[in-house]
Amino acid sequence: MLVERDEQIAKLTAWVTGAARTHTAAHGAGYGAARRAAPDDPSRPGRIAVISGPVASGKTALLHRVLEPTADSGIRLLSAVTSASERHIPFGVVEELLRDTREAAGPLALHGPAGAEELVPAQTLMAFHARLAGLAAHGPVLIAVDDVQYADPQSLQCLLYALGRARATAGGLALVVTCGPDAGATAPHVLDELLRQVEGLHLRLGPLTTHGVEALLVQKAGLAARTGDASTGPSHTARLASSLHMATGGNPLLVHSLLDDRVHRQRAADPVDGSFPAGEQFLQNALICVHRTGAEGLRVAQGIALLGSSTARPLLARLVETDERTVGQVVTALGDAGILQGERFRHGAVRTAVRESLADDALVLLRRRAAGLLYEAGAAPMAVASHLLGNGPAVPDEEWVPGVLSAAAHTALASQRVEFAVRCLRLAEECSPDERERLRLRASMAKFIWRVNPSAWAQELQPLNAALREGTLPVTDSLRLVGDLLWNGWIDDASIAIENALDGMPQPPDPGLTRQLGDVRVMLASTYPTLLERLDRALGPAAAPSPAESPEDCAMTGIRVLQGVLSTGTGSGHRERAAADEVHTEIAERILAGTRLTEDSHVTIRACLLTLLYSERLGEAILWTDRLLDEASEHDAPGWTAVMQAMRAHMALRRGEPDLARRLAAQSMEQLTPHGWGVGIGMPLSALIEARTALGDHEAAAALVDNHPVPEQMLLTRYGLHYLYARGGHRLATGRHHAALTDFMTCGRLMREWDMDREGLAPWRVGMAEASLALGNRDQAEHFAREQLAREAGPRVRGMAMRVLAAARPATDRPVLLERAVTLLQEEGDSHELARALTDLGTAYEQLGDTAQGRSCTRRAGRIAEVRGARELTHGSRGGQPVLSVPQRPAPAALPSPVRSRPSAAAPLTDAERRVAALAAHGYTNREIGAKLFITVSTVEQHLTRVYRKINITRRQDLPVSWDIDVAHTA
Repeated sequence: MLVERDEQIAKLTAWVTGAARTHTAAHGAGYGAARRAAPDDPSRPGRIAVISGPVASGKTALLHRVLEPTADSGIRLLSAVTSASERHIPFGVVEELLRDTREAAGPLALHGPAGAEELVPAQTLMAFHARLAGLAAHGPVLIAVDDVQYADPQSLQCLLYALGRARATAGGLALVVTCGPDAGATAPHVLDELLRQVEGLHLRLGPLTTHGVEALLVQKAGLAARTGDASTGPSHTARLASSLHMATGGNPLLVHSLLDDRVHRQRAADPVDGSFPAGEQFLQNALICVHRTGAEGLRVAQGIALLGSSTARPLLARLVETDERTVGQVVTALGDAGILQGERFRHGAVRTAVRESLADDALVLLRRRAAGLLYEAGAAPMAVASHLLGNGPAVPDEEWVPGVLSAAAHTALASQRVEFAVRCLRLAEECSPDERERLRLRASMAKFIWRVNPSAWAQELQPLNAALREGTLPVTDSLRLVGDLLWNGWIDDASIAIENALDGMPQPPDPGLTRQLGDVRVMLASTYPTLLERLDRALGPAAAPSPAESPEDCAMTGIRVLQGVLSTGTGSGHRERAAADEVHTEIAERILAGTRLTEDSHVTIRACLLTLLYSERLGEAILWTDRLLDEASEHDAPGWTAVMQAMRAHMALRRGEPDLARRLAAQSMEQLTPHGWGVGIGMPLSALIEARTALGDHEAAAALVDNHPVPEQMLLTRYGLHYLYARGGHRLATGRHHAALTDFMTCGRLMREWDMDREGLAPWRVGMAEASLALGNRDQAEHFAREQLAREAGPRVRGMAMRVLAAARPATDRPVLLERAVTLLQEEGDSHELARALTDLGTAYEQLGDTAQGRSCTRRAGRIAEVRGARELTHGSRGGQPVLSVPQRPAPAALPSPVRSRPSAAAPLTDAERRVAALAAHGYTNREIGAKLFITVSTVEQHLTRVYRKINITRRQDLPVSWDIDVAHTA
């Protein structure tokens, strides 16, 4: 199937026909008349036709198409097909041409003695011409040689001799050859002389145009003619043709191959983008094209596949050990063949196939040479490193290798190619002859591994830990390792690291080392206080937090503000704590706003998010955590994602969203194995226990408490406080009141001892009050509830304490206390605690005889619990009272509501008022409503005032929760 070859077919056919007419003219009108024919007359004898073009451009197909009819035209056809492997066989082509003529005249003597200056003996040349002349006497003779560039010089000399004497030959003698590229080879002089015959037909075949490919598509597959599918119309065919031409450069063989691969895969429909995935036939034929460009074609193509398209030709020539001229010839030939476009592979699969054509040992040697050449040429470290990484054990034993790999790792990290960076550092460590340098590289590598594969992190730290114990790890590196050791629960090893640093402190003290020790002290105080107790005297007094410090001043600023928030919870008045919180949270938000998530910053960012969480700035904490979770997801960093999901789960608990907290905590724990979590497992595990307990799934919570492995050292860290509080809540909800009291008491004792007595971390006093109440000790319950209220914590914790205080007081005191608890919890937005307070308030009203008010509160609590997925609203009994479960929601027709209007009463509200009211009813604060709806707090207040007036209520807690639930959740 030849496309865009009509003109060449016509010219070659006319030329062949002229050869047949020559015999008639010679015998009819005489040879002189034939000689007097016009110079461009195709019938003139002794003519040569040359068909040239790129590899697989259809030269052979064109030759066969024209020569097929010659059997019936009286022309004697002598043909030969050459190959590169036979070019050194003397007279190989001549023997193939004459293989069918031996019966008439016997074998031809081809190998007689030649003179010193002779390529072919004279008698051989004359004998070959005589044989052809004898054949021509009976009719025209046409010699066809395919791929003449591979013909042996002796045969070429014979053909040139015979062609030069064709005019004296009775009958007719003509030669037609195809000639393709032979890059890198030096053509014999006789071939140039033969191809440069003046009297001849020269046809040059080029690649198919886009229109030619489109015509081939229509002919081959009948896309537009045979199917009624509109998607295969002209415009679709044109798009496919453009895609095919882009992938093949118009090479007919490659176009056919892609189409055949497509048929073999039995694709039901064409890809929407018109792409053509490479199949086996296409890749095989592409490699054939590469081989046929010349002796050096494959090697040069392999060099391009290895180095890429931007490599300078001198460097490429050195890599493949050839000259620039040959490289240029190969690149041109590959471009003409549709393999390359410029110096870039048109199809990525072809580049891969060419690269994979190298044997393993050859590939290693070529990569090694490429790395050295690129380094000498001053190439970018990542370009050099990509070849070093492919060398396996054969990495060059050169001094520059570790430095280049280290530089490439840092460049890769800047573009978030973490796995590449880790591979570079690992290889640099293996290549470095310096022990200290190897340890430094191992430390960097371990830090990056935690981001992408935290489960393998502890194993990577073992060599560093061994060096620490042996005393060979430098002091500064030992101190940098402290946080990693503590995360894995290796407290004794961390103690050794600090003691080694203190023992090695020079006199006078080194300022940098002193600062490092100060940073370690802050880290211990904020997270690992038990080790601080052991080393407190050696480390010296704590440096006062520096709130004015900017992120640029110290990488530990985030941990300093976290410690500042934790420590202000102990022994500080309300005003002093509020002022300090304002300063610390402002610094934390400033750091979050100006810091990208990286290996060096993720600890600081984590500390800033905890600062917001523990200072009860829940709205800001959620906003920043959600943004950073998106960023971590873009970086494909499971370690970062898992830690932030755990913190976000605690935020969801404080928002009264136990089901969301459950999902986040479960996802967090799935991201990392328990081994990868280290002592940090306390954060997601505690959130999951709390969420399961709030949802009433006590069996699942019990399985987590009883069966989930946790490091023993976890309870010696801040993460253990979260765990103790969560376990106490679970035990309280399942009737193990004494065990719950012990957990809350231990939690509170440790928080005070560690200078972390902060309700935002764990409101242990509320837990103590609830457990005491469950045990029937009302006085102790009231004591802890009032102690908590006296600390002036945030609205959420005050509301929780007020609810427990109400349960400890006489029935007549409860409604007032519970109304205040509802107001506080609604202001903070904790729906779960709000529902619990409303349940208690409903019970209190009913005990005092106000059944209507009691049922109203209970219904509202049930609606909130239904939305949030909670199944139980109390941790235990209230001084002998039975556990209050979520009431079943009665039918709407049986719901008298003397206080609140029905949902239909919202009809007079505007859309804006309805959205504000729905969010307020679901516990969002005015500030959060404004942020969600992009309006000011003042506007929120004005909308609520109008809503109260329109539906005839006076309090926020009287807003019907059933209003526009979808609006509340999608606003």
